[in-house]
Amino acid sequence: MSIVSAVSREFSYFKFFLKLVGRSRSFDKKKYTTVADIMEEQVDKTPDNIAIEFEDKKYTYREMDAEANQIANWAINKGYKTGDVISLLMENKPEYIFTWFGLAKIGVTVACLNNNIKSKSLAHCIKKSESKSLIISSDLMENLASAQEYIEGNLDVYVAGQDVQGYETLDGSQIENGKVRPETSLREELSNSQSLFYIYTSGTTGMPKAANFSHQKFLVGCGLQMFSLDMKPTDKTYMVLPLYHATGGVVGVGSTFCTGGTLVLRKKFSAASFWEDCVKYDVTVITYIGELFRYLVATKKSEYETKHKIRGIYGNGLRPEVWKIVQERFGIDRIVEFYGASEGNISLTNVDSKFGSIGRIPPYLKSVLPTKVVKFDVENETVIRDENGFCIECEDGEAGEAIGFIPDDDKFTGKFEGYTDKEATKKKILENVFEKGDRWFSSGDLLKKDKQGYYYFVDRIGDTFRWKSENVSTNEVSEAISSFKGIDEVNVYGVEVPNQDGRAGMASLVVNDEFKLEQLYEYLSEQLPAYSVPVFIRISPEIEKTGTFKYKKTDLVKDGFDPTKIQDPIYFASGDEKKYLNLDQESFNKINSREIRV
Repeated sequence: MSIVSAVSREFSYFKFFLKLVGRSRSFDKKKYTTVADIMEEQVDKTPDNIAIEFEDKKYTYREMDAEANQIANWAINKGYKTGDVISLLMENKPEYIFTWFGLAKIGVTVACLNNNIKSKSLAHCIKKSESKSLIISSDLMENLASAQEYIEGNLDVYVAGQDVQGYETLDGSQIENGKVRPETSLREELSNSQSLFYIYTSGTTGMPKAANFSHQKFLVGCGLQMFSLDMKPTDKTYMVLPLYHATGGVVGVGSTFCTGGTLVLRKKFSAASFWEDCVKYDVTVITYIGELFRYLVATKKSEYETKHKIRGIYGNGLRPEVWKIVQERFGIDRIVEFYGASEGNISLTNVDSKFGSIGRIPPYLKSVLPTKVVKFDVENETVIRDENGFCIECEDGEAGEAIGFIPDDDKFTGKFEGYTDKEATKKKILENVFEKGDRWFSSGDLLKKDKQGYYYFVDRIGDTFRWKSENVSTNEVSEAISSFKGIDEVNVYGVEVPNQDGRAGMASLVVNDEFKLEQLYEYLSEQLPAYSVPVFIRISPEIEKTGTFKYKKTDLVKDGFDPTKIQDPIYFASGDEKKYLNLDQESFNKINSREIRV
């Protein structure tokens, strides 16, 4: 690297972190400045700018504020107040944003439910949030119906959209002066360290956990994309990611609204219309997850894919083999990867688009952003400690667990907000790491870094794997499978599939005479989100266990779904036929070549 390039790189990082740390410290000092305050400030600054474009509708910032005011006044009329929690189950559409923005105006915390979940998982998420009520889209009533028998106690349900018999409609239009902005005094006791959202994440304990996501974390988090791409009011962000996730719903949405730009919102991702949309709506910025571009590079060339005005993309999970294609085929040079977790305190951003990197911490900023990579025993899933009981930092290029320092004070930098579940939070904290009494956040991810401070993702640790850009908990899947008649034992794990991101779910089963494979796929589809339903099934005579009766997975993961390595019967999920089909050498080859999609 030339001296000029090196200086330019360091200047870009210094500028980025100066803005980000400055933003963080400003909200440390202004404890009662919330997301609602900043959003309303932007509304007043750019009232006639287009905030959202959705299908054939456009909403200005003034109109978005008015819609949110109706929600806020409806909630006030119902008696909700600062500190209450309301669950939200809704697809990607403007009403999702209006709802949480309106509730934020009076200090209500919104539990952002994954709109794919159903049955026990949905009931569990509502319970863990301690919600008083549920706001649900009329299109998702079947999800609620599947969970009704598992929901404990009374839950007030309000339906957004079409009227549903037996349920009260969410309707703020009947309230007099409903579009008038509520007084800010209604949230005067709301600190920005309190939760704006509960964002759910799957972990090794089974069911999804509700991660605290404060107003402050939102306001600082949206600065990641905003500052790294130097976003302006003229920018238009294309949003096809789910709004219940932090990448789309916080980073993408927040960065756009905090600069007065436009969010081009879609219900879901469509590879067929992606580039045409980008051209049609003059999109300049994309918030992405890696799998999104994996799908796009697999499609036939489009006349629109090089006619766009995209000047930068921001996201995570872009594999190196796809990265180059995105640059060369789609003409997008500015690729900014980041690394972070909804519940965590580690934040990395690849400001200068270094190929393959998930972010960088320059040597001169290590004290400001104390993130380290420590030696890790993958087989026993534990950090390695020296003779004094302290963790050992990895050498450059050596893979280990990423950990983030947790300060004793209440300042935002390094703050670990954790989960609503105190026990789950405790399990994510490492103590006495480098000295007695210190505490560090355990990321559960293996990373490595080079001499320049660039970090690279290696793999996830433990019983959670990613598939279809979602975290899948093996324990949650195991519980659903175990309740199916005829199954004696089950061991769930993730296996690699060529040319696919993440790991596909596979279940090794010990069954008895009551087991009926032809009914398994339909049953699991009713119990689990689509991405959690195992892609592969292996029927085994027994499951190997450790001396402490834990299921062994290492050899099973190595075997994958290769019929030449496995003597047991193997089956794969056919979405078209809605059942598991026998996996032979021919279907194995077709899955690898993507002639059969899984």
